[in-house]
Amino acid sequence: MQNTPLIHWHSMFMGVALLAAARSKDGRKRNGACIAGADNKILGVGYNGLPRGCDDEDPSYWADEDDNPLRSRHSYIVHAEVNAILNCVVLPLTGGTIYTTQFPCPRCVQSIIQVGIKRVVFLEKKSTHVAQNGAADKMLADAGIEVLRLEELEAPAASWCQKLDSFIQETGPALHGRPESPNVD
Repeated sequence: MQNTPLIHWHSMFMGVALLAAARSKDGRKRNGACIAGADNKILGVGYNGLPRGCDDEDPSYWADEDDNPLRSRHSYIVHAEVNAILNCVVLPLTGGTIYTTQFPCPRCVQSIIQVGIKRVVFLEKKSTHVAQNGAADKMLADAGIEVLRLEELEAPAASWCQKLDSFIQETGPALHGRPESPNVD
C-alpha cells in the first residue's frame, strides 16, 4: 500500500480559494484567493468583501450603478487577491504563488507584483473584460510573472475544483436555510 495524498497541491490551494469565496457576501460574484509559499505553506487567504467597519447591510455598498461611484459596489469592495495579501501571516511573499478563482484585475495585479509573488494560477477569466485583462496581462508579462489557468497546469486539479465549487454552490445556501442565489458576472 502506497501512502499518497488524495489531492495535489494545486487542488488544495485552489480549493482553499474556493472555500474562501464562499465567505463572500457579494451576491453577484464571489471570489477567493490563496497565497502559497515555495514550500507549499499557506501564507494568506482572502475573499472579496467590504473593508472592516463597513456595514454589510448598507445597500449602497452593493448597488450596481457603475456610472455613479457612490452607488457602485466596485468602489467599495476589496478584491480577494488584495485581501489575501493584507491577511498574509508571513512576510515577505517573494516567490509565492497566488491561486485565484478569477483572473486578477489590473489593480490586484499591481499588488501582486509589488509583494513579489511570482506565479498566478486562476480558474476563470472574464471574456467581457478585454481591456482590463489586456492591461493585467501586460503588467504580469513585463514583471516576469508566470500566469497559468488551472486546467492548463493540471487538468485533474481543475476537475476536482469544479466539483468542489458545484458542491459549495449547491450545499451552501441549503445549510443556512436560504434559497440559492445566482452567481453571475
